Amino acid sequence: MRPESPRHIGARIQRFEDTRLLSGTARYIDDIKMPDMLHLRFARAQSAHAKILEIDQFALEDIGFKTWVFTGEDTRHLSMKAHQDYPEMQYSEQPLLALGKVRYVGEPVAAVLAEDPYHAEDAAEQLFIDYEPLAVVASMKDALDPNIPPIFDNWTKNTFVERQMKGGDLEAAKAAAHYTIKRRYMNKRQAGVPMEGRGVVAYMDPATRFLTVWSSTQMPHLVRTYISEELGLPESRIRVVAPDVGGGFGVKGQVFPDEVLIAWIAMQVGRPVKWIEDRREHLISSIHARDHDHTLEAYVSEDGRLLGLKADISVDVGAYSTFPFTAAGDPGMAAKVMPGPYDFQAYEATFRALASNKCPLGTYRGVARPSAVFSQERLMDDIAKEIGMDPFEFRLKNIIREFPYKNVLGFTYDPGSYEQSILEIRELLKDDIAAAEASKSSRTTRIGVGIATFLEQTAHGTPDFARRRTPIETGYIAAHVQMAPDGTVTINLGLQSHGQGLETTMAQVAADALGVRPEDVFVKHGDTMGSPYSVGTWGSRGGPLGGGAVHMASLQIANKLKAIAAHFLQASPDDIELRDNLAFLRSDPGRNVPLKTIARAALRNVDQLPEGVLPGLDAEYALDGPTDGTYANATHAAVVEIDVPTGKMKLKRFVVVEDCGTILNPLVVDGQVRGGVVQGIGSAMFEHFVYDEEGQPLTTSFADYLMPIAPEIPNIEVHHIETPTPLTPLGAKGLGEGGAIGPPAAIANAVANALDVYVPFTPLNASDIWELSSELR
Repeated sequence: MRPESPRHIGARIQRFEDTRLLSGTARYIDDIKMPDMLHLRFARAQSAHAKILEIDQFALEDIGFKTWVFTGEDTRHLSMKAHQDYPEMQYSEQPLLALGKVRYVGEPVAAVLAEDPYHAEDAAEQLFIDYEPLAVVASMKDALDPNIPPIFDNWTKNTFVERQMKGGDLEAAKAAAHYTIKRRYMNKRQAGVPMEGRGVVAYMDPATRFLTVWSSTQMPHLVRTYISEELGLPESRIRVVAPDVGGGFGVKGQVFPDEVLIAWIAMQVGRPVKWIEDRREHLISSIHARDHDHTLEAYVSEDGRLLGLKADISVDVGAYSTFPFTAAGDPGMAAKVMPGPYDFQAYEATFRALASNKCPLGTYRGVARPSAVFSQERLMDDIAKEIGMDPFEFRLKNIIREFPYKNVLGFTYDPGSYEQSILEIRELLKDDIAAAEASKSSRTTRIGVGIATFLEQTAHGTPDFARRRTPIETGYIAAHVQMAPDGTVTINLGLQSHGQGLETTMAQVAADALGVRPEDVFVKHGDTMGSPYSVGTWGSRGGPLGGGAVHMASLQIANKLKAIAAHFLQASPDDIELRDNLAFLRSDPGRNVPLKTIARAALRNVDQLPEGVLPGLDAEYALDGPTDGTYANATHAAVVEIDVPTGKMKLKRFVVVEDCGTILNPLVVDGQVRGGVVQGIGSAMFEHFVYDEEGQPLTTSFADYLMPIAPEIPNIEVHHIETPTPLTPLGAKGLGEGGAIGPPAAIANAVANALDVYVPFTPLNASDIWELSSELR
């Protein structure tokens, strides 16, 4: 299945799309302008939980320009329905505009339109909305308080769902244990913050009754499907286009109420409608992430073997269940991946999604795995300290070495390099480890080294989603490949690119299979009118499934090219190789025919085709993911230097040893890893979305919501191990999220190592470090 003589896969080819993206010629959602366009702004809730008593438009009567106003009463027949089909899950719907009550600050209450965006903003601010306050669920503690009423009228408690996962005999593991170590770990709430916020433009052509929706989304086909089902329009009459997208990170990997609402409003007013999110809107009302609270109890033998693990996982998922991954997505994923790369035979996890009067939680790079790995890897260091063992040795004693491996929950891991990554990073860190040990006697400057070893389930397929019973039922990616008469190639891809380098990587894959240059391959994506139906870009599936689908479709065309070339050269197709825009004989490379000649025969001069070969050079292939996915792995390491008197911490070094199977483009892989690590550093040291006890957001601008900037980022060293997987056509595993998974645990472990203290949470800002180092002053 692999290319016969790969020349482009594995090459460090500069990204083709950067010419467009860096020159200012890319077309983002805000660049879309249409005649007669109306601009939309939202009047958003200022209270976290309240009844809506009145929405008074009297101030708009003399405002001086024409406005259109829509409220929840106009859209009461429409909603977002994101339910996981488990009897334990309490049912809820999210109205497109608040109906009867608001459930978080920032929830849209009314949509106001005008012909000028500033007029729309002014008009939205003039609406008078009267509220009657209700009890606010502002924390997990509040959500678990039986004296605070549920935020939905038909609920019995403020829990979307509570379930269990288990495997093996936990009681036997507990009975056999010499040590029982119990710890609590927390990750605080974050926002996603891509460079480009969200936006939607919609227009229904009155002549054709064809609805077009442009959205800054990672999943155009699922947006189309949901709009079709909710508005009752045939999908064949709806086109969804994701133009150039300035970052997604999973934040844009859900279907949002505003996408459905703006499509509906465009149908009502008969004009194009445009909404562009501002930064404050993004921070308070787009999608939040993390906000996990885990209690872990480990059972360990006298010689340091991990026998069993018990986990209690709570996640504050906010006010609504988001489509398509639902409110159960984060807690369920944390419970599922907590066993990690370690060999033990007993596990039990109770996980719950708690409702609160906060912005809904959704997918963000790593999707619960940064939180799960933080707890898992902090626990590994804490166990090692408790039993008096080196943290590297404790991991090596318990790491999985033989593959395939079926873990305690029954998930099968394909081959990886778990042990090798730990050994390699230990060698890379030996001088830092020595410096950290030497600093233990200092009361002014401490150096700490911390690691995090983890695996990442990627490219998981339909069976994995079917057993979750969520509205996301499939895991396949499709690609359509076509060669033109001049020998150039076009790929229509079911993935959607938002910065990952897909256009370059997919061109490399097709080029190897077809014998053309990557620059002769044009990759199109993000438009439901041209791209084959797929579930979008998320879950680290671009390389293994997108690349695999392109490869398999290209092979079909390649086989046809070989058959035609064999006819021209009077040879066997098995003796034909495609390379450098030629089809030549392996046995006699001097005998060849240009691919352009073959393509023209297949599409124009069809009289030259061999008997039985039909015209055309195109193929489509849909590639589903493996049943349990394919597992990338990595070990991350952080080296920190802490000034004890002030609490100031410097991240001196960050090292990654990663294994994503076959590397399609090392330049793209390195960029993905480094970009993810920067986001992980943000999680570890800076980013915290804060609410007060009344559910009011306090970090609504970059003056308060801190993010890492260039001077705070060390050189991120990336080292690769390649363990190709047998489960995807190219041997590739996913890697898009892995960079963000390890840093919180690695940095927290480094702090714990430097200060010899228990570190139970992230982010760790200067004040936190100062408090943690208080015993040294």
